[in-house]
Amino acid sequence: MSLSEAIKRLKLLSLPQDYPEDVDLIRLIDYRSFMNCVNNEVRCAILTLISKGITSAADIAKYLNISRTGIYRHLNVLARSGFLMHMNGRYYISAKIFLIYDVDIDSDGFIKLKIHPDKGGFIDEEAGFVLIKGPICKCEVCRAFDTCIKAVKSVAKKLDIRIRSENPLQAFTEIIRELIYRDVYHVIRNGYLIVRPVYIEEEEEEKLEETRI
Repeated sequence: MSLSEAIKRLKLLSLPQDYPEDVDLIRLIDYRSFMNCVNNEVRCAILTLISKGITSAADIAKYLNISRTGIYRHLNVLARSGFLMHMNGRYYISAKIFLIYDVDIDSDGFIKLKIHPDKGGFIDEEAGFVLIKGPICKCEVCRAFDTCIKAVKSVAKKLDIRIRSENPLQAFTEIIRELIYRDVYHVIRNGYLIVRPVYIEEEEEEKLEETRI
């Protein structure tokens, strides 16, 4: 598979209407930052609202019935973690699909990049922002099972990947494994990576917000 074919497939992944054109095709999010976001129900709700076109802090605060100061704190964490981009006073999901990575150093001093195939996220027209959280996802008892598997099948179809499982987590894992070997490899090999040390402790983030009020 060529690089151009890989990019063409990734561009088929959907975005909400009126989204900026410079949204990334793929973003790799640090495992720690990812878990810090997905373990917070408010941040998950914010990502869903933004993926459905509710992109101003004031509107998000209104929908969630949370103070604007509190919303800004969550938005800043999401932006620093790589999930959001901020343009013209509004917030947008920063990529079409997110892969979650971790790093290690082997005995020879080489850095090894590990991508977790059972964790990640993508935007779906109906479901909003779909987060796959690995073992945290209890698909067999989840009320969103039907919506989630439909969204996963939709992204598989757009990426031209055949999946076997009817379980959303397992199906997503199939997609990511195939995507890594077939497309992501070509994108990384023919491009470059930007690494940003963006993690800030929540206590520090709260102090930053207090200075802005």
